[in-house]
Amino acid sequence: MTRTESNRRALLCGVGPIPLGSPDRLHAPGLRLWAFSRALLEKGCSVDLLEARFGEAISGGGASALRMRLTEKRDADGQREIAADSVGLEPAAPSILVSRRLAAQSYDAVISTTDVMNEACAVSCGDLPLWCDFFGHPMTERQALADVYGSDEGIAPQWDMAIAALLRGDRFSGCSEAQRCALIGELGACGRLNRFTSGESLVTSVPAAAVFRRFSAGGTELRGKVVPEDAFVVLWTGGYNTWADPDTLAAALIRAMEREPRIHYLSTGGAIEGHDDRTFDRFRRRIDASPFADRCHFAGWVETRQVPDYYLQADMAVNCDRAVLEGELGTRTRIHEWICAGLPVISTNVCELARDLAGRGLIDTFEPGDSQSLADRILEAAGRRSEEIQSRTEKARRYLLEAYDPVRLCRELVDWAANPVRARDLSENGVRLPGIPFSLPNNGLARRRAAEWLAARKAGGPAAGRGGPRLNPLSWTRLTRRARRILGRLKAWPCSCPRAVR
Repeated sequence: MTRTESNRRALLCGVGPIPLGSPDRLHAPGLRLWAFSRALLEKGCSVDLLEARFGEAISGGGASALRMRLTEKRDADGQREIAADSVGLEPAAPSILVSRRLAAQSYDAVISTTDVMNEACAVSCGDLPLWCDFFGHPMTERQALADVYGSDEGIAPQWDMAIAALLRGDRFSGCSEAQRCALIGELGACGRLNRFTSGESLVTSVPAAAVFRRFSAGGTELRGKVVPEDAFVVLWTGGYNTWADPDTLAAALIRAMEREPRIHYLSTGGAIEGHDDRTFDRFRRRIDASPFADRCHFAGWVETRQVPDYYLQADMAVNCDRAVLEGELGTRTRIHEWICAGLPVISTNVCELARDLAGRGLIDTFEPGDSQSLADRILEAAGRRSEEIQSRTEKARRYLLEAYDPVRLCRELVDWAANPVRARDLSENGVRLPGIPFSLPNNGLARRRAAEWLAARKAGGPAAGRGGPRLNPLSWTRLTRRARRILGRLKAWPCSCPRAVR
């Protein structure tokens, strides 16, 4: 039986956890899944979710299948709440997880997010229409990571992971207009800009949505315990990722604290295990060596239910980016949460979200690397009257909830899911090649990229692309260097059997 537009069923694949059942931590990919789910459900599309856990997505561990639904129960803003029936899945490679879900249930379309799940869906979804969302630009993210660790070894494997989705996807989305243009360029490099797709809109900008409308206190007392009752609290929440500028942030805080004794810095989050443990350590060392270490408080990774207490008891929040392309093409979901919690925000003017809000006079911004400007902004915020702050933050919240509403932002995605279609260069001129598990455009450039992907897939190691466990290439580099150092020390030790050591 052919389904009507009102009862289309989509398989939504991505990396969680989603904010259902108070998970210990939330990450940007899980919030993306939540926004997509709400938009699709609100417009009548049935949604099943394949959620791989953050940190385990590559290995296929910790995955769940969820049948999403809107309930008649309403939240404080009158919105229907989302519920889900969840089933844990046996650990498997991401592509196998997708294949199993498609075998267990009939779907009209597949929607995937993140580079890992985009690749898995590309090799597993057969001829089903496929929408691939890159929430943040993978190549500039890897560039920032390479800069932090001083190694370019992860760049080729990152591209290898993206090729399958770029060749196979029918529609694409990114989180900014800049990323939309970058994706178009990458599609051109893969032979997707051809005579069949001329005039066809392959890429849509879907900014990060405001998925939380308000926050309630969870009972964690900070005033009078962690910080003084009369402190002016500058807040940071979340990971200190490769894009963060620890030197500028530390210098600005020290300058501001020199002039205003009420200022205290409060941080949740920290190093991102298995990804970036250097940026936070660099910042912490700068702070610990300063005269104001006792006015900087590091709570570490706190449970999700406790995070609102930090929002509601702070006086302002700060986001400090380096001047890297990742910020221009990506976004900062934490800014959404700070504004919805009623916090004034100071941010570098790098990402589109920050520039949009600053252009409307709703947040304060500063240039990347300008620690004096950031210190001045903090001091200005500390001197503002409470009624002035409240008026501005409420205006920012109202604008954000309207302009960045999930249903509004995901309109093109929802329309496509109601009537999912294949890209013309795949449906009318696609070709199957030996070893490639999907049709690709029938042109020389696409075949060349497919051959590169297949060679990387067969090569094994970190860039295998087989859907199984991958070791982060930068982790591989660190492991190799550590092994060399250990062997070097062993060679230097006195030993009666030197040949055995060598």
